[in-house]
Amino acid sequence: MRRKYHLNSPLWPKFAINGDNVDGNIPSTRVKSWSHLVEIINEDALFDHSDQALFRGQRHSHWGLTPSIARLSGAGVYEDEWAQKHLESFKYSIRGRTKIPVAQMPNDEDVWSLGQHYGLWTPLLDWSRSPFVAMFFAFNEPDPKDENPKNYSRALFYINKSKLEEFLTTDIFVNPLSSDHDRLISQDGLFTLSPSGQTSLELEILNALGENDINIDDAEVLKEYIFKIHIPMEEEQERLQCINALKRMNIHYANLYPDIAGSSLHCNDRLTEDVNKESIL
Repeated sequence: MRRKYHLNSPLWPKFAINGDNVDGNIPSTRVKSWSHLVEIINEDALFDHSDQALFRGQRHSHWGLTPSIARLSGAGVYEDEWAQKHLESFKYSIRGRTKIPVAQMPNDEDVWSLGQHYGLWTPLLDWSRSPFVAMFFAFNEPDPKDENPKNYSRALFYINKSKLEEFLTTDIFVNPLSSDHDRLISQDGLFTLSPSGQTSLELEILNALGENDINIDDAEVLKEYIFKIHIPMEEEQERLQCINALKRMNIHYANLYPDIAGSSLHCNDRLTEDVNKESIL
């Protein structure tokens, strides 16, 4: 039987750098369950927002910090030339369809940000200041039944924005101000901008820290800046229990996506829940 990958990481609060093609050189840990993670979020000082901690949830624990535009290459990177061509194409296609005319948007990051929330492949990654919002995006979708190999855990990433900004030579954080970002406001979010060329977001961060004499080979040191948590999730019933707990915190599609798309997704979830209850009775 194939070993479940998340078992390679130590149990919280211990961290390890696995240095493989899944966790890379990001310190990783694991929790016992989603409810164990909730306990940690509520009690551990690492989740204090005073240092502007940011969180990102991902359905599959094997996925790295790879923006959608970089997934096209198969190598997790993208070229600036075709990214700019893609951006110009998007600018022309949204003329007359935005609250603020595209020609008046302050910079390209603002345009990328708008596209990010409507399915455009971009160099951006979504983050939230709320670990619970990040949990929602880690657990909101079921695993495909035919997924092979089977996914045994979800992932929650952490970065400390204020600490990283002390060492980064480029500004990787994007926080647009235009009025076209209702979803960003509802999710208490902002974006990171991944570099083009052969450098990933992970390498950008690690290189900046290493060049400033931060010991990036020590998991206990590096976790103050970035880390990854594996959350075991094998049964659909576990996922639904987590989603229902988040709904009781008022974290669901209708609030996170304050538009018709969000209302539709929320109603779909409610119908699915009702039908599943009927089939059990």
